Amino acid sequence: MRFFLIPFLVSLMAVLTACNSEDDNYSGVGKLIADRNKMRYQLAEETGNNKGKTEASNQSIDSVSKDASEKLDRKKELLTNGLDEKQIVIVDSSSGERLGQGVAYVNQKGEIIKIKLSN
Repeated sequence: MRFFLIPFLVSLMAVLTACNSEDDNYSGVGKLIADRNKMRYQLAEETGNNKGKTEASNQSIDSVSKDASEKLDRKKELLTNGLDEKQIVIVDSSSGERLGQGVAYVNQKGEIIKIKLSN
């Protein structure tokens, strides 16, 4: 009987010590989530009450749309102008080593409008 009792007690002690409560690691998570949600609601109320501040965001949207329209104008310029394509080779000035090649789009004034690199 002792033969069965001693291993049973040892295994029972091992099981009980291995079953520590790990809830302590996550005990504050619920409170953190609740605080986060409260802050979200407060921010939503503040932004809802301060509609006068949207003018600044409208200005930033206007600046973004201006940038987009400038890019569109630039693309139209590339398509409508009679651009000449020039084959170019990019060379390191100090060693004379060839670094790459591509196509340069040049307008009628001789200004480089766009460079497209290729392998």
